Amino acid sequence: MPFYTWLRPRSWDDADTLKTKQRAAQKIKALGAALKAHIDAANLTENMERPSDMSRSVRIATWNIREFDSSSYGYRSRESKSYIAEILSHFDLIALQEIRRDLNALDDVKRLLGPNWDYIATDVTEGSAGNKERMAFLFNRDKVWFRNVAGELTLPRGRKVTDPFGDRFKVEGGAGLDLPPEQILTSPKGIKTATLASGQTKITEDVEIPLPEGTKILLPPGSSIRFPKNARVPITPDKGIDIKETATPTLPEAAEIVLPPDSLTGGPQQFARTPFIASFQTGWLKINLVTVHIYYGTGSAGIERRKEEIRRLTALLSDRAKNDNDSDADAYFIALGDFNIVRPDHETMEALLTNEFTIPEPLRNVPGSNVKQNKFYDQIALWTGKSGRRKNYTQILPYRAGVFDFFDVVYRRDEEEIYRPFMGKPGSEDTYDSYATWRTHQISDHLPMWVELPIDFGKEYLDQVEAEIRAHLDG
Repeated sequence: MPFYTWLRPRSWDDADTLKTKQRAAQKIKALGAALKAHIDAANLTENMERPSDMSRSVRIATWNIREFDSSSYGYRSRESKSYIAEILSHFDLIALQEIRRDLNALDDVKRLLGPNWDYIATDVTEGSAGNKERMAFLFNRDKVWFRNVAGELTLPRGRKVTDPFGDRFKVEGGAGLDLPPEQILTSPKGIKTATLASGQTKITEDVEIPLPEGTKILLPPGSSIRFPKNARVPITPDKGIDIKETATPTLPEAAEIVLPPDSLTGGPQQFARTPFIASFQTGWLKINLVTVHIYYGTGSAGIERRKEEIRRLTALLSDRAKNDNDSDADAYFIALGDFNIVRPDHETMEALLTNEFTIPEPLRNVPGSNVKQNKFYDQIALWTGKSGRRKNYTQILPYRAGVFDFFDVVYRRDEEEIYRPFMGKPGSEDTYDSYATWRTHQISDHLPMWVELPIDFGKEYLDQVEAEIRAHLDG
């Protein structure tokens, strides 16, 4: 249980502070009881018995804790951090997403959890797509130990994420076009737009207009032609590389067009938010956890980018899992986090279920992990391939799993009047209008998802050793 020492009444506490501490103490107890009841009643894998000894299993969770922590809707209070700590304390190893640059809030929660807890975090992912987020693994060292291997996953050349619109370039001041005779460009109708405060109009969706065959584009100033080393090209002593001297010269096939810096967009790219992998052991079970926050995007292009990132991830991890030449050979791979899955029957889920990854049976029928529980962004996927396994006495067998709705206990909808005095905007006398939104910035707009796995394979190990000894004696 976490250490809620801040709740002890102090001589200088006023009446409002004492009421807050009293409410928090009551809510923490209710939250703990609700979590215990939720876990006890969670979906069991078919034909598996409920574990009788919790020391022989591990609970692994994933939780996107909304903008943890930022001032966009007011920083989290000690009360909300205590609720977060209580929720986390019921799991042993948690993948966290949307951790912000400042780690003070995560450190506060770790202190509440106690000295046996620790975390490993990534650096901040820069850029608009990265949203200045970190990812982290928080774990209970009494149950789980870090195997000293961690890193951010990057895609090798030739296997990067491809842009749904392909390679593109832009020209400062606009590109010049030379259309074939009697050809004109027409824009599609019904484009979605928005009017800015300046009176200008912007489009709110991607628009693509096909160019007629034979269209010529004037390249921007600073463009050049490059021939890479070892290229096979026609060369004459007096002219060098033979380029046909006509109004529209034809370049040798090996030639490359070089555009000025920052002209290219699209093209092969890495994950928008770099996945984070770390190796842990709990009991006999060795696991490589990969936490992700897949690109969101909107429209058909956004969905394609999502699917492409997920497919590239499962392919990369599957190749790693099948490798029998390093320490990964006796560890299992679990990918978990915010995959931005649209729904269980959507193409985004199909992308996740590739390269021998599967969703644990007890998670297949749980509600969504958003507040309304109608979105299925968060997922836990297990690599189930058997090829190349060096040891076969351990298994990855989910006992049970679930999604926990903390808003049934804390920051309930019927408690808006209680929290209205705490909804002031930082540095202002104004208050936030929406309690429904404010409370998700105090806890989260995602619900924690978890799975429980057996970790005691001592008997299986002894059975295998005995069989090997018998084989040696018989031989």
